[in-house]
Amino acid sequence: MIALIQFELKKLLLKPRTWLSLCLLVLLVALIFWGMKAQGQEAVAYLLQALQANFVIEGSILNAYLVVYLILNTLWIHVPVLVVIVTGDLFSSELENGTIRLLMTRPVKRYQLVLAKQLTAVAFVVLFLMVWMLVTIAPGFRLFGGGDLVVLFNGLQIIEEQTLPLRFLGAFAFALLGMSALAVFSVTVSFFTRRSLVTILITLGVIVVSTLLQTLAPTIFPGWDNFLITYHLAQWQLFFYSQPDYGEILWSVGCLSGFIALAVVVSVIRFQRLKITE
Repeated sequence: MIALIQFELKKLLLKPRTWLSLCLLVLLVALIFWGMKAQGQEAVAYLLQALQANFVIEGSILNAYLVVYLILNTLWIHVPVLVVIVTGDLFSSELENGTIRLLMTRPVKRYQLVLAKQLTAVAFVVLFLMVWMLVTIAPGFRLFGGGDLVVLFNGLQIIEEQTLPLRFLGAFAFALLGMSALAVFSVTVSFFTRRSLVTILITLGVIVVSTLLQTLAPTIFPGWDNFLITYHLAQWQLFFYSQPDYGEILWSVGCLSGFIALAVVVSVIRFQRLKITE
């Protein structure tokens, strides 16, 4: 099993889209840094102008913590795209190229191959987030320095600097779980579609529909939140409440973990019945 996972990881690292995704991530972060460095003070002043009548704001609110917080908000759109274009290809490309038939001639059980693919998808998410942290945290402090975090999310949230490292560590760990859920889901979809492009489009379509329903849920679809993956993915923001609701965070952790387990079981069952000769 270990040898199979190592083999899958080597194939992952040899794919151009793996490095393209990481390069696009670096470019995305660089553009955000450039924009915040050039116009960040003006943007922050515009967002907080309504508060200046009631609060005395001293010093610069624009700091590394705020910029990294804004980059974390790319979890909604940009990051899922970069993750899915890689993980959605892990299995479907094997079917399209016919290499799955050669692989199955070896003494490899089908469930082992499924687990290897899913673990490889999670490994890519780990690599992705490591690069993400590397290109955001150190350069962010170099460019903007430290300070307290002030964000407008469900009201005004002011968090002291000494508590922020643990909060961001928790947010990144939560992002790892959420992105892993999307990666595992995209691999599972590929067992049904057998085409990389179709897999990517379906996975991104689910994200878009889930986001739309999440927006409408409070008014039109009350009570639907817990069934939407993007709702639980967005719960990383709870780490940046003045008083975080850790009960809600743990609930979302459980839901995302259950979603991952269900997706793996479904993919194992599907592959056991899949005719790879077709």
